Amino acid sequence: MASLWIADILRPDLTNVEEAGSFITEVEHLSSYNWIESSTPTIAVPGCPPLWCPPNAPKKVPKDSGLIYIAQNAVRHPECPLEPLFRSLYLENPSYNIQTVDLITDRNNVRKLLSFINPGLSKNGLEPFTINVEVTKNTAIFCRAETATYTVIGPHSSRGYGHDFEKAFTTIQVPQSTGHYRIISYKFGDLKFVVRYETDGYLGEHSKVQTQTVDPEHMNLMNMMESLSLPPSESRSHCATDSKLVIKEEGKQVPIQSTLEIKTRTSRNPIHIHEVLPQLWVSQTPNLVRAYHKGGLFGQPEVEDVTREMAKWEEDHANDLTRLAILIKEIIRVVRDNGGNAAVKHDGRSDSLKVWTRGRSRMLPDDLYSKFVEKTDSTQAIGTDPRLSLKIGDTAYNVDISMVPYLSSFVRLQRLAQPQRTDFVLQHIPLFEIALKGLESGYRQCFRSLRDEVSQYQTLCDTYDFLGVDVIGGQSIDNIFADLRACKPDYEGGYKRSRMVKGDKSRSRDAAFRLLFLIIRGEFSEENKDTVKVYNAVIFVVSHPGTFKKGARTAVRAAFEERFVVSPKQRSQLERWRKKYVINQSDDENTTENEFSEQYLSDDS
Repeated sequence: MASLWIADILRPDLTNVEEAGSFITEVEHLSSYNWIESSTPTIAVPGCPPLWCPPNAPKKVPKDSGLIYIAQNAVRHPECPLEPLFRSLYLENPSYNIQTVDLITDRNNVRKLLSFINPGLSKNGLEPFTINVEVTKNTAIFCRAETATYTVIGPHSSRGYGHDFEKAFTTIQVPQSTGHYRIISYKFGDLKFVVRYETDGYLGEHSKVQTQTVDPEHMNLMNMMESLSLPPSESRSHCATDSKLVIKEEGKQVPIQSTLEIKTRTSRNPIHIHEVLPQLWVSQTPNLVRAYHKGGLFGQPEVEDVTREMAKWEEDHANDLTRLAILIKEIIRVVRDNGGNAAVKHDGRSDSLKVWTRGRSRMLPDDLYSKFVEKTDSTQAIGTDPRLSLKIGDTAYNVDISMVPYLSSFVRLQRLAQPQRTDFVLQHIPLFEIALKGLESGYRQCFRSLRDEVSQYQTLCDTYDFLGVDVIGGQSIDNIFADLRACKPDYEGGYKRSRMVKGDKSRSRDAAFRLLFLIIRGEFSEENKDTVKVYNAVIFVVSHPGTFKKGARTAVRAAFEERFVVSPKQRSQLERWRKKYVINQSDDENTTENEFSEQYLSDDS
């Protein structure tokens, strides 16, 4: 059946730079595997990348020749190139909830779309490409569609020295390995990605990294991960149901912090960092090797920690990244609305992507689609109302358990054991009544129900965590700050016709509790940078008494001072606001923000 045109998707045009903010957060390693040379498709999980072990002196390497993979997953398992991603994921994380993911993709697809957004971000500019797309429930899968999946370099051809350089400067850790692939997840703006990519190597315990500072705790983690290897005698093999893919449990886990990307080039043509940062950014690879040669003679290259360069690149390209997020959402929407199966194509010239019907069969084996099936609450599955009467401690509650994952799971297990059961009793859960009020009426209610002591809020946050409630909802500190500012009035309409729109104080007050939760329970990847952002959010809260009541201001400030090292300048600014409140002891309800209109400044200490 011939493909039919569905729609054109134009390149997004972001004119309001204040909307930019689609950055990567919450990076998490999920799984990994190596392809093994075999007559049948075979992977080793978790596998292991080659170990970076450069020689102590300049080394001559031969030119690349023979078989070179362009898309090895498609070469070795053409029936289902994405299956190894899922098999390794569920082998290492059996209970992973794929339903929370918006997009599953190879790194290469994201790079192609990013080049479509801004051709200047690719060394080759705009090039034609095709991405096959399948949408199941709320999750999209992007699959590479390459015209050629491999190439063969003849003995008289000259394609560089990159592959043979890797052979000479790294050591394979898994016998018969032909490539190591990693699967990570992260939040990109308000989208959750699962990304697969190939890794060139990893740094051992004693490797030297230029400009890299490794804290003792991180070094201990790396040392621990180095020791998690399976001896060859313990290697096990099995096949997934209805699959031709053979899976061997072999290798060792390697932390993402030690992975590296290798680039080679003649010394006459230096590799500029901006050429490789888009690729490193998509996979969050922190280390880079730029190796130069003269006629195949390589010196001793250095390993560079490029995390700061990636962060700066991300800030500099905020507009491009936000447009990328808009584009991906539109692709998913169009494909979902048109049957959930399509091919997205670009001709390498135009300002739009064309979406066509795709006649191929589904991308995954049948058993994997069950992972996408919505796990309805047990009450919904039985056909009853999700609101139930529960006794927690000595108190009876009427609770919509669909809002509380722990309670939903508890009821489900109880009903599996006793299908006719209607009474559910649990042990005392600290501050459950306040936690429930926050869920039902907005987190701002928590400030009205608790005393000012940080210990009370720590207990409440522990309770939310125990109940499985996602208070943050995937938001970054930037997203929370944007919600805090929702209390400000805005204007709509054109010149001479504009009218003021009142701010949303409820949204801001809910965001203040999310900020407090993030301070108490959150993890920060860039402590110095994130501390400044959190401080800015805190000072916004304490400097707006017309929106945030005394209890909220006091709790947020106290949590910040307990979690972070507060600089003298920051403490002075916070103290200045406290003194203003002491002088002006009128009730908060009668205090306006105009009384405290002085601008605040953060410091970088």
